[in-house]
Amino acid sequence: MAMPEDFEVESLYTPDQWYVDDVLEVTPERVRAVTDTSKLGAVVSAQKPWPGQPKHVPGILMIQITGTLGNLHAVYALGLRMTEGWVGFGTHIHEASFRNLGEIGPPVELELVADKVKAVRGQTFAKYSFRFEQAGKLLYTSKQTAVWTRNVPA
Repeated sequence: MAMPEDFEVESLYTPDQWYVDDVLEVTPERVRAVTDTSKLGAVVSAQKPWPGQPKHVPGILMIQITGTLGNLHAVYALGLRMTEGWVGFGTHIHEASFRNLGEIGPPVELELVADKVKAVRGQTFAKYSFRFEQAGKLLYTSKQTAVWTRNVPA
């Protein structure tokens, strides 16, 4: 399934910075999606070839992908729409592990699990676990926190 049609207006970033190509599932508990590694753009293009250092899925893009997944969760599972004044920020990366080098070519399967979501004084706090796999290999895991704030009065 493609990205939701209205995500471009609900996203905190322009489409060239999502690095997520297909959304498979969005529920209050999790988001599953896919990244097409052949479309990662300038950061991969800028990688210089060195022996033992092939072009690969960069860690900085994996972190950006966590933001896109969090944005998808906020909009489609929690109803926190940017067009209604909601904005979000990652606040902490509690744990992160880059387990294997992501290859360019095979897709990466992405998963966000919402471990805890809590509304406090007009803000929504979320604790997430992320897991990215490629061809059965674990590439990345992390635990992260984000906060969503409404900047326009209800």
